[in-house]
Amino acid sequence: MKILLFGEYSNVHWTLAEAYRKLGHEVLVVSDGDWWKNYQRDINIPYHNKFKFAVFLLRIIFDKRFKNNDIVQLISYRFLFKNKLGSLNKFFFNFLKKNNKKIIMSAFGDDYYYVQACLQKKLEYNPIKEIDNNLDYVKDVFSVHYSEVAKNLNKYVASQSDGIVACMYDYFVSYQDDYKNKLVAIPLPVDIEKIQYRDNLYAEKLKIFLGVQKFRIEWKGTDYILKCLEIVKEKHKDSIDVHIVENVPYDEYVSLFSESNLFFDQTHSYAQGMNGLIAMAQGKILFGGGEYKHYELLGEKTNFPIVNITSDIQDMYNKIEYFIDKKNHVLELGKQSRQYIEDHHDSLKIGQDYINYYERILKSK
Repeated sequence: MKILLFGEYSNVHWTLAEAYRKLGHEVLVVSDGDWWKNYQRDINIPYHNKFKFAVFLLRIIFDKRFKNNDIVQLISYRFLFKNKLGSLNKFFFNFLKKNNKKIIMSAFGDDYYYVQACLQKKLEYNPIKEIDNNLDYVKDVFSVHYSEVAKNLNKYVASQSDGIVACMYDYFVSYQDDYKNKLVAIPLPVDIEKIQYRDNLYAEKLKIFLGVQKFRIEWKGTDYILKCLEIVKEKHKDSIDVHIVENVPYDEYVSLFSESNLFFDQTHSYAQGMNGLIAMAQGKILFGGGEYKHYELLGEKTNFPIVNITSDIQDMYNKIEYFIDKKNHVLELGKQSRQYIEDHHDSLKIGQDYINYYERILKSK
């Protein structure tokens, strides 16, 4: 099967590509590396240089690698232009659809339908409900994803795509009402062969890790986590070691949290992001989205290793405090975390799930 993966969020497409290659398929990843994270890709999108970007757009039209693929999977409805150029996104979407067999749209992040689901309270808690809508990042989300241009483009790409894949409960719910006949949930992939499990042990201090994206602090609920960690450090300075980093490249980021025991993800989500899943694969205890509805979507009935946190700082504090001086429990929950990843996020299993889905799509009219 020939597969083109267009765009990148959190190394999802590159991880899938490596799984597809192991499964015997031909695949190309086209992306900008997802900002400073600089993930691997086969063809770079040179957003930083207008001339090179214009040449790249011509390349899409004339380079045969952008044609005659069995599947083209887009990272989102706004897979190419990251601003408000809806008409050009539509043009290149139509070009890819016309010149390839089937096209899949991913629901992997913020978009019109997710914002709408938040506003319509389809999700009990979410960033829009939890934070001040006058903050710059929230204004940007509305400007980019909830404008008339964004609405029309998202609806067009979703309706014209041959399938829609949601990676977690939050995004599945966002599309379920309008596209249930073409929507499927497939979890995020983690390459467990590359990620070494280590027993979650510590000598004296329990080590906590938090990665901060400065421009998304409120959106991810990091502001609540930071407040909680300040309280923890003050009350348990002899028992807790807190490590906080900001906006570092992916490989460095993974290396930095490899020595931690507890890994903090986000508070406004029902499920886990890629970084949280990688930490779990290493055997860390994840503090993040761990709602039962997401476990239910995965079909998990017995292993619930994520420590579910919301914007309730006192509840978060109590959950951190619980693990102090409980070395055996930290170790056991770390083992359960790794098992959870092997059961639900192994990239080879996920890759095969995608291939099975693609084959069904290719057989459909």
